[in-house]
Amino acid sequence: MNWSLELGILLGIGHWDLVIFTMFLLVIVYGYVVVAGLMIFFILRDRRNPKLFFGRFRFLSGLFSAILALGIVLAFYSTLIEPYLLVTTKAVVHTAKIKQEIKIALITDIQVGNHKKTAWVEKVVARIGAINPDLVILGGDLIDNEGTFEDESQYLEPLKKLVGRYPIYYVLGNHEYGIGGRVRQQPEKSTGNRSQLLIDRMKTYNIPLLRNTLVCPEIKGQKICLFGLDDIWKIQPDFSQLNNWNKKDPLILITHINDGILYYPTNIPAPDLVLSGHTHGGQIWIPFFGPPMTANTILNRSYYRGLNYWNNIPIFTSVGAGECAAPLRFYVPPEVAVINLSP
Repeated sequence: MNWSLELGILLGIGHWDLVIFTMFLLVIVYGYVVVAGLMIFFILRDRRNPKLFFGRFRFLSGLFSAILALGIVLAFYSTLIEPYLLVTTKAVVHTAKIKQEIKIALITDIQVGNHKKTAWVEKVVARIGAINPDLVILGGDLIDNEGTFEDESQYLEPLKKLVGRYPIYYVLGNHEYGIGGRVRQQPEKSTGNRSQLLIDRMKTYNIPLLRNTLVCPEIKGQKICLFGLDDIWKIQPDFSQLNNWNKKDPLILITHINDGILYYPTNIPAPDLVLSGHTHGGQIWIPFFGPPMTANTILNRSYYRGLNYWNNIPIFTSVGAGECAAPLRFYVPPEVAVINLSP
């Protein structure tokens, strides 16, 4: 995901600008806490004096204090609690092409580095083990690549524990390439292409990369075909390997950005399921309004989270397991998504 505040603050700017942007967001949140705390103090102080405004209008002063206090609670919750929750979300998609249900665990946007490291990946891996899926898909943006110069892929080591227990595959996202948002056509503003660092690391873990690649593993005695797109903001989609698909086995399209379905060839039968991430669900979701920020996708915000349909094609978009720009989430906790592909 890339936050665009329509102020030109975009993810695809330089390393130090991203650090400043992150600090700017946190200053806003914690600055509010300080200012609101001082205002509550002065309101409560003035309530004791009936000659002052808040002393004369005690109900109003209590209401203002409660609203400010609620804001403080939400600020701490959205920065210190919700980003470190890990929920399991579930969805069911039906297809006549299988005889036994296949349980898929989808994990996207872990974005290890600035905010979350090995301990968080251990938590994600433990949750996958508790789910005991038939297939594990890592949907891109595994590293953060926002204003740091370290090899963040080192924090993904717990993923090794999944190899051999479950079929597991991954695709690349825009963060691996250091690009995003409206500046994706301006390479000089990227945070650097670190995809090869991740690829090399995942090779040591024996986790296969799907890069415009088709594979058809056998799961529960039935073939299921997976086609993983390279990141569409970096590479023009190449669907040529789909010519090897027999059209009888179910096909799952894995694309980090759900806009990948918009490039799907019209002369090939539609996939049975699309798995994606990138949006973080907006990362902040205001009830009755939705996300105040955009992920710079063509598909609108109704496709930002969960199971939706585009031209009768089921698209599941995960809200991800990590955070972009700032360690901040509200009403969109990190998730491990479980999609049951059922007959």
